[in-house]
Amino acid sequence: MTPPALPVYLDNAATSFPKPPEVVQAMVHHLQTAAVNPGRSGYDLALALGQDLDLLRRRLMVFFNNPARDPDRTVFCSNATAALNTAIGGVCRPGDHVIASVLEHNSVLRPLHELARRGIISYDLLDADRRGLIDPGQVVKLLRPETRLVVLTHASNVCGRIQPAAAVGRICRERGVIFLLDAAQTAGSHPVDMEKLHVDLLAFTGHKGLLGPTGTGGLLVGPGVKVTSTRWGGTGVRSDQPGHLEEYPYRLEAGTLNAVGLAGLAAGLDQVEKETVKKRAAREKQLADRLLQRTADLDTLTWHGFGDQRPLALEDDQLPVLSLTLAGLSPAKVGMFMDADYNLAVRTGLLCAPLAHRALGTAPEGTVRLSLGPFSTEEHIDLAARALREIAKA
Repeated sequence: MTPPALPVYLDNAATSFPKPPEVVQAMVHHLQTAAVNPGRSGYDLALALGQDLDLLRRRLMVFFNNPARDPDRTVFCSNATAALNTAIGGVCRPGDHVIASVLEHNSVLRPLHELARRGIISYDLLDADRRGLIDPGQVVKLLRPETRLVVLTHASNVCGRIQPAAAVGRICRERGVIFLLDAAQTAGSHPVDMEKLHVDLLAFTGHKGLLGPTGTGGLLVGPGVKVTSTRWGGTGVRSDQPGHLEEYPYRLEAGTLNAVGLAGLAAGLDQVEKETVKKRAAREKQLADRLLQRTADLDTLTWHGFGDQRPLALEDDQLPVLSLTLAGLSPAKVGMFMDADYNLAVRTGLLCAPLAHRALGTAPEGTVRLSLGPFSTEEHIDLAARALREIAKA
């Protein structure tokens, strides 16, 4: 059977694709030469793999500028969702209050909902304007004596708007509240500096801007922050001890790590550092602006997350994550036409962030999302613009 032709891929906010050849090669090389269990044995191959993983912890500590300066506080998880669950579940205690925002992904909203449903915590949500932006002043108004945690997405996965994380982090630091930043969209795509943003806990995924494979991610734990274990099991260290280990990273890691995925993540990080985040962001901004310009005259097309800004252009606090609606057509139908007639892969619907769509005025059907990545080209953008023009006028 002939495999289907690869689409023109504009769904990088879901996962980056294609992966750099170096990522594929690193994973194949690992499976062929080093696919043992790190930390479980004393022979040379297992020890060498453990050293590779320790090096990756250190590299990520430096990449995100964790002020703890301790690579062991880089905890590997299967994705940002797992990291966020680990952080939220490991920080919150009975009676605590949490502040998040309406822009959050369900990887934040659902853990908060479940903990509240069980009567463990209460929580409030910051509003967002039609640009998809929160006001840090709202945090001060929602703070209570029992507020323990503020969780904020660094950038909306619906409209790409980067939030004022530094201002929120400063408020939290001054009041002794833990600040957890969800960097699923920004890690590798936009500078993320834990120290400058006053971040205590940083959740990231490896398969988006960092160009690694799915099944990778992590949680960086800042200085002075205690996250209680929510999983217990084998670590390969002090196996005769009945309780789970207290020190990082073992404190929050249990079981065999996804070593082949982490080999791919290390290779992805190589590629990110080779081009630099700022250079890549500038190139992707040019492509996003090209798409906005080539569809500017379509009266039935609305790009969301720009408010009253005209002419439309990506701002410094926006990722190339663009959401649109076409009058008279559901997002699902527009996406179907783009796929079937133009071989364009885009995302449609609520994008796992239902409250963000209420804030942007795109509920209940959501939007069509086009998200650019390192392998997006002018030809891809021109095809997408042509598709939208023809679908709008059909």
